[in-house]
Parts: sequence; C-alpha cells; structure tokens
Amino acid sequence: MVNNNSVNSVLVFEYYTASGKNDPTIISEAKCLIDSLLNELSSFSEDNDTKIHFLVANDFKYIGDNYNYINENKIIIDVSLEDWLKSNIDKFDSCMFISAEENMNLYNLAKLIEDKGVKIYGSDSNSTLICSNKFLTFKHLQSIVKQPKTFQFTISDEISWEESIKDIFKSLKSSNDSRISDNEYSKNSKINDINKFSNYSKNSDINKSSNDFRTRSSNDYKLIVKPIYGVDCQDMVIISEIEDINNIKNVFPNNTQVLVQEYIHGDNFSVSLISDGKKAIPISFNKQYIDINKENQSYIGGELPFNHPDLESAFLIAKKAVESIEGIKGFVGVDLIITDDYSAGNNSIYFLEINSRFTTPYVGLSKIAKFNIGKSIINLLDNKIDISKLYKEGFGSNKFDKMVKFKKNGNNLDIEVL
Repeated sequence: MVNNNSVNSVLVFEYYTASGKNDPTIISEAKCLIDSLLNELSSFSEDNDTKIHFLVANDFKYIGDNYNYINENKIIIDVSLEDWLKSNIDKFDSCMFISAEENMNLYNLAKLIEDKGVKIYGSDSNSTLICSNKFLTFKHLQSIVKQPKTFQFTISDEISWEESIKDIFKSLKSSNDSRISDNEYSKNSKINDINKFSNYSKNSDINKSSNDFRTRSSNDYKLIVKPIYGVDCQDMVIISEIEDINNIKNVFPNNTQVLVQEYIHGDNFSVSLISDGKKAIPISFNKQYIDINKENQSYIGGELPFNHPDLESAFLIAKKAVESIEGIKGFVGVDLIITDDYSAGNNSIYFLEINSRFTTPYVGLSKIAKFNIGKSIINLLDNKIDISKLYKEGFGSNKFDKMVKFKKNGNNLDIEVL
C-alpha cells in the first residue's frame, strides 16, 4: 500500500461489505453491486498504470475470490471501516467506493477521503451533501425541474408541525382543480406561511401542477412522509386521511427531519447516467416496481432498458437535474415518476431525487453494456477520455442487445438476463 508515482493505486470498497454489516434488507444488493464493480475492474490486470486494491470485512472475505487479479490485492479488515480509512486511506492515490445515503454514510465517507487528499472516482462531498438531503435537492432544483409540492418539518413533542401538516393535507385534498389557486392559498395563513418551503410559485409555470393527478377523486389524494436522509422506500408514512398523521411519531423519533411530499399517481422510473462533474450522459431508462401503501413500502424489482414514449423527455430532465449540481461524478441515478392520467392530453414527468452513486441498475448494465462502465469512469475522471467521446462510442445510445430483470425475493435479489 505504498504510493508509486508510476502507478495509480485505487482503493475499492462497498460500505456494508467493508463494514461487516449484514443488514438483510440491503446486503443482497450490496454484494451484487461490489461484485459487478470488481468484475469490471478486474480488466485492469492488463493496465500497468493502475493497481486495484479491494477492501472487505472479514465476514465477507470470500467476495472477490473469483477474480485472481483482485484477490491478489485484497485487504481484509476486522476493525471499524471509518477508523481504518482514517489511518490508511492516504496510502492510496484514489478511491472508488459504493455506499447509500442512509445516516449520511455517502457524504461522510466522501468528506473523509477528500480531507485526506485522495481522489474519488465519484461525486464530491459538496454535491453528495446536496443529493443526500432530499430537501436541499428540492430547493436546489426548485425552478429547474417539475417536482411534487414538498415541505420540511422536524419531529418534536410540540403539536405545531402536526397542525401544519393537517392544514396542508386538508387544503390540497379539497381541491379537485388542476392546481390550487392563489386565492385558496391566501385564505389559509398557515399554508401561506409555509409556502416558502414548497415549490409552489404563482409566477413560475414549471411549478404549477398539471391536470394529470388533480382530476382524480379527492379521496385518492395522499401525502408521503419520509426521512430527509432516507434511502429507497425506507420508513415512509402514507397519509390518505387526517388520522394517519398520528402515525408519524410512531415511525420517526424526535428531532428527525422529514420531508412531507404530495403523492404523485404514476409509474416509477429511473435514469442511469455517467457524469464528469459538469456534463452528464444518460445511458439507460429503467422501470421500477415499487409497492407503496399504508402497510408496506418496498422495492419489488425492475427491468432495463425499458422502452417508453417519454424516454427522451425523461433523459433530458435527468440530464438537466444532474448538470445543475456541479460535482456529481461517475455513475448516477435519477428517480422519476411519469403520471398515469392522460386527461391533459399527455402525461407529465416529475423529478423525485438524485442518487449521486452506484445504484442497483448498475448491476444489470454491467452485464449487458457494450462498454466497461467502471473502467470508463476512471478514464473519464482521469481525463484520459472526454465525455463527448464516450457519447460517440455509444454511451448515450440506449441500445442494448439484451435486457435485465430484477426481482426482490425475500432478502435476495434475483437477476435475469434476457
């Protein structure tokens, strides 16, 4: 682990498998992600300028055994990942790691590695902080992409936040029009006071709700409450009637910052992109199957690449969102909802969030792509290749000979290549 000026030493790890945390709800995805990355990076055995070192906890030391080059440079630890990194990360030139936003892990790791002067083949800490905090993302992109009306609250023993959510719910639910009029907002002082937290703006067309979901019965109107630093479908509360607001304190402890967001009826999708920190290339449009109801909120599976009449529009929205936050680099995922009500003559695309990191679709893409994603990211961020050249080589074509289906099977992730 000693730096050599002629060799780029790259430390590679995934948070859960390097921490030894066998969380049954996420470990299957974690192992699939790191195995896919190791498979792609094993090709560096032919590159004398790069040496990959793989960091893994003792409980998962078998990971990487299938790749001789990776296995030769495996580092097995039985101590805290953070403590090990603090003592050893500066012995490497660069780092490529996988982590989710939960508990600010993605940001904390990026900041730790940056502060040690080690290059990251991924998003920098500043952009990671914006993307990890769902409300910061919302505010940053407020006038750039269409988003659900969104509010921020902190859970406490006081009742003011509960009363405010009740007022939001009553006001929005009572409207069957395409959008809530300025007059309806001004009639309610509490709603008016907290408008500064939402993307509602009487002067901004991009933030006006279209007819897509408003034409539904008011009984279909819902709010979703989720942690600002949450991941996937973790810890959601669905509010479809006023009494459901009482459930919020049963899920979130005091001082938890939560996002209260209107529920958009539609289909869940994501766009996978590659970014150099300024420009981004969409490479795949992915269908997500998510079960969201009062009793359960879970990821069921997905498929990619997915054909959709609004694919190009979705690509443009995802690209615009990523390029609006400087410093997002490497593999990126953007979550979207396309509404399923065509009463306005066409459907509408809502931006939900940016995952400035490797996401589950990477597992499938690495199996069917005609290019090596992991190696291309390193070459891109080392300025060995320009992002425009990647586009010309097929990154932005969304053309694949095969497709991949994901299915959550208990705590396992089944992957089928068709």
